[in-house]
Amino acid sequence: MSKLALWSRRRFLKASTLSVPVAVGLTGTPGFSAPFEGSAAADLQKRIVGTVVVKDDEHYETWRQAMIWQRAKADRRPDMIVQVERIEDVQEAVRFAAAGRMKVTTRCGGHSMAACFLRNGGMLIDVSRLDGIVVDKAAKQAVVGPGVFCRGLAERLAQDDLAFPGAHCGTVPISGFLLGGGVGLNTNAWSHGMSVFAVKALDIVTADGRLLRASESENAGLFWAARGGGPGLFGVVVRFHLQCFDAPKVIWGATYTFAFTELDEVTRVMDKVVPQLDSDVEVLISIAALPDVAEDAPVEQRQRIYLDANAFAVSEAEGRRKLALLQRDPLIPRALDRVENRAGSFDRYYSENEAAFPQGYWMGDSIWTDRPMEAIAILKRHIPDCPAPRGTPLLLYMGTNTLPDAACSRIGRFYLAYYLEWDEPNQELPSRAYCRKVFKELKVVAKGSYINEMDQEGRPEDIHDCYSPQAWARLAKLRRQWDPLGVFHGFYGQS
Repeated sequence: MSKLALWSRRRFLKASTLSVPVAVGLTGTPGFSAPFEGSAAADLQKRIVGTVVVKDDEHYETWRQAMIWQRAKADRRPDMIVQVERIEDVQEAVRFAAAGRMKVTTRCGGHSMAACFLRNGGMLIDVSRLDGIVVDKAAKQAVVGPGVFCRGLAERLAQDDLAFPGAHCGTVPISGFLLGGGVGLNTNAWSHGMSVFAVKALDIVTADGRLLRASESENAGLFWAARGGGPGLFGVVVRFHLQCFDAPKVIWGATYTFAFTELDEVTRVMDKVVPQLDSDVEVLISIAALPDVAEDAPVEQRQRIYLDANAFAVSEAEGRRKLALLQRDPLIPRALDRVENRAGSFDRYYSENEAAFPQGYWMGDSIWTDRPMEAIAILKRHIPDCPAPRGTPLLLYMGTNTLPDAACSRIGRFYLAYYLEWDEPNQELPSRAYCRKVFKELKVVAKGSYINEMDQEGRPEDIHDCYSPQAWARLAKLRRQWDPLGVFHGFYGQS
């Protein structure tokens, strides 16, 4: 067990309410029945250290539901779930699937709100237990398994005064987050706006079961696809080679609360003032309902706007300087509440952010936009009609970065996401219909979407807009090259 046991994926699963019962041996293990002797699945089980679960296992449904981190469980069922313990297990599973003409998908943390990894039929490979970390402090590099939590990575790197632009939620594993591009911490300063550009190489199991290194100098086309291909990737990444950065001495922050009637002015600050700040100042706004106000109360009474700023600084003095321009704006004195001079850290950031994502029923969608005033105007019209008890839009300033050449090829000055959370299963359909309606209208101000947090199930026809036309075409070409037999599923809803 690594030093990061508290935040490793396997400890989290064991502690969760829907824990996956991992088999230590094939007999007498609670929550697991060995595949039927003589079956193909039993043959695979003999060849791997991990666990094979098939549909006729009495505990299959527990395993299937535990693949999804939240309570909204997609009604899709793979024929087989393979939870791997080592890289060789991945190779065996892929070869087995190819020989049996089974389609393959991969999951790690199950944080895709669309559960795009869960398909009907075929094999689901769970790589969550590949959670090692090796750090080279002198080179400022780390080799990381796909199952490592972003918070766990931050804690380990902090021991060597290093940092990485991980996800904003610490319990998200690094793999799916990075493969889809990664809207991460301080990316405007560290990694051209998206975390995946701090990935310098990766080790990937291809459709024929080979383990290959991919980088700009080795298997460059495969590397290009893995940096952003996300759920459409035709391989299983088993190690990431990361470029790390000097850790900030302090994350100097402030949070301001405004009335809903100030939404236009808060958006003006995001559009005009925030781009003048240093690139290592991250600013976002979120709109959230007050918990103690009735759901049918007027929107002005129920909703509040939260403007949050964090400067990744070398000192308190530098943090104060970096936030000064924002704090001088005439809007700031009108805040209903404020928290200023917050001397934070990655640990504090993650602790506060994780509290906003309980194990409820969730969905979300997103766009990139250069037109925040128009986008927020559209949202403002729709927010009063939200059928979900809790709907939280957020707007994050992304900078004006030119992306390196990779599958990750869409970005805007701003990232706009909308998260819906509900309490009862019967609230799901109206919430999903509402979200589709809102984002159909937002398309007029969008520059595409972020594949990791797009409603892939609700609007699969728009998945191609997560990529430039050139990148979309090249992904298809590389798929034909690297997966000619179609071992891996493509994007959700695509042939």
